[in-house]
Amino acid sequence: MTMKKIVLANLKAYRSPKLVGEWCDALLSALTRMPDTLEVVLALPDMALGDAADKIGGRAGFSLAAQALSPFPQGSYTGATPAAWLKGLVHYALAGHRERRCYFHESVQDVAREVAEALDEAIRPIVCVESGTFAPQLAALRREEQEQVFWAFTPRVTMPLQTEDLETIAKSVAHIRRQSDDRPVLYGGGVHAGNARSIWAIEGLSGLMLGEACHNASAFARIVESLG
Repeated sequence: MTMKKIVLANLKAYRSPKLVGEWCDALLSALTRMPDTLEVVLALPDMALGDAADKIGGRAGFSLAAQALSPFPQGSYTGATPAAWLKGLVHYALAGHRERRCYFHESVQDVAREVAEALDEAIRPIVCVESGTFAPQLAALRREEQEQVFWAFTPRVTMPLQTEDLETIAKSVAHIRRQSDDRPVLYGGGVHAGNARSIWAIEGLSGLMLGEACHNASAFARIVESLG
């Protein structure tokens, strides 16, 4: 069966759980059609996931993702969210997002442990990497883990994407797929309504990750519809 391409909205920590709920309501109201060729994944703060599950439950084409997981199992780890607590609630979990590596000082080994914890609970890890972190992150995973992860190429983008940038993205996606035995690769970095379709069309790309472009639920809905 052909895998649906993914459109992932990462709401980060901009909204309280109540406001995330309102965003979900606005998204569902704004979507006039749900393309059956893609999967919409909502990466939400932990405290908002339960309410979001109630809102999107039973709606075809939607999945939830954790923004991060604890690299440890249940136990004496104050403030952590073990993967076991999210089993059955989320289908995906981000791991190694650039902001987690930068601000929370997550190491390659931390991310590898998060991957292991996620897979133990039947949660699919989406491992975020830049050009310099892909090779060491791949090497840190066991072979059976490499065969189950999704990758997300998330370079730091400081200006609008140009044609040559699309070529660079295409080469990076192709490289990651070759080195990972053709595992799915998403792209995240500077994606917005004006360039989403161009990036979406890159050969071998399995989906997009959006950050700022999904702040407005209606605008995000228009992007989703344009890609179906």
